[in-house]
Amino acid sequence: MNTILVIEDNPEMRANITEILQLAPYQVIQAANGKQGVALARQQRPDLILCDVMMPELDGYGVLHIVSKDPDLAGVPFIFLTAKAESADFRFGMNLGADDYLTKPFDDVALLNAVELRLRKGKQHQPAHSSDSGHLLSLMQAVRHIDDARERLCESYPTNLHKKKQTLFMAGSLPVSLYFIKRGKVKLFTSDESGNNYITALYGEGDFVGYLPLLASTPYTESAEVLDDSEVCSIPQADFLALIYYNKEVASEFIQILAQDVAESRNRLLKLAYQSVRKRTAEALLMVQRKFYPDKPPMMTLSRENWSHLVGASTETVIRTLSDFRAEGLIEITGSQINLLDMDRLGRLKH
Repeated sequence: MNTILVIEDNPEMRANITEILQLAPYQVIQAANGKQGVALARQQRPDLILCDVMMPELDGYGVLHIVSKDPDLAGVPFIFLTAKAESADFRFGMNLGADDYLTKPFDDVALLNAVELRLRKGKQHQPAHSSDSGHLLSLMQAVRHIDDARERLCESYPTNLHKKKQTLFMAGSLPVSLYFIKRGKVKLFTSDESGNNYITALYGEGDFVGYLPLLASTPYTESAEVLDDSEVCSIPQADFLALIYYNKEVASEFIQILAQDVAESRNRLLKLAYQSVRKRTAEALLMVQRKFYPDKPPMMTLSRENWSHLVGASTETVIRTLSDFRAEGLIEITGSQINLLDMDRLGRLKH
């Protein structure tokens, strides 16, 4: 059983974190301040350290500085717990060698995900700055589309198989990772108070998902769900932000991705406001074809429910519109599969 040292001066916060970790289950040792934490770390050499930043006597930065200089502790993964989300604080902690950052308040899922990821990467007990350098290079190359770097990216980070309809993250939860789709399809969607869903974006092989909340240090405003069985690798928040802050080329790439996403979202919002359901359905068919089947015959599989969430209309209305398209010779429907017979005419629809 892995041992985790929790260094936190707030008794209630320390108790809550300990309770969650013990249920996981992990063995937990606790320290009420930085000095106690350093002493316990030297006595018991934990597998991971969770440490608050702002503490009396010896703050979190001081703890990390001491731990990183100790040959017996230098390879222990170190995660900061902080209510301070300013980029300057993040950079300072990363410069000292922190592995990750959790910004308070965080939920139990965010905590356990961060702990699990760092324990996996800390198995070799190598110093953070040396063990992660190859991973950061792999991530940097993948972002910049160098050779087959995107394929090799998942060799550096944990990759999980996600079943159809499984969620990657939920709106309101706090982000701890950047997700990279090695294989499969993912939808991003939002819901209103009545439970109506609207698909805001589609992601496929080679796409990064969930970067905006990481950059803004805010909870997710949308949920992500897997459309097909997919392989997705998780890149820790700290690795992603380290590259954003310290590598201008990577930052520029994500700025371009973000700008493109914003432009596409605004364009879809405009169409949702002014286009007919018939035109929006045609646009949705072409959108799925361009995103998921650019180099293959346009035979597409998507549930009627997802088609309605993509169009922004009731399932009955979308089914009726698809039936009209079939009658007009624009598409062919076989079970759940749709074959686009005349993409040019679909693109030219006015009403």
